[in-house]
Amino acid sequence: MTARQQNSGINAKRFAKYFKAFGDQTRLKILALLSAKELTVNEIVAAIGLSQPAISRHLGILREAEVVHDRREGQKVYYSLNRTAVGNCCCGFCDCLAVPVVLKKKKRQ
Repeated sequence: MTARQQNSGINAKRFAKYFKAFGDQTRLKILALLSAKELTVNEIVAAIGLSQPAISRHLGILREAEVVHDRREGQKVYYSLNRTAVGNCCCGFCDCLAVPVVLKKKKRQ
């Protein structure tokens, strides 16, 4: 690692976790579902059509990257999108590469 890479402000380990989480179509589908509402594993299985163990593995990777929250209620575990972590990832990565983030306002109809 060069001195420039060491001083660039990028936390390579953290961003590697984020991009591993974002680097799979199934995980992106899960994140899209969770962006709308909190869901259980069974609800995610029904929506995506993969087995429960497969979805659980994907959720484990998303939890490891801290882009989803989980909460237990009795026997069920509910998952939701960690919007703060996703925002920090996107803005932080752009900041460390000196790419400006432009937030567009939604047009009112």
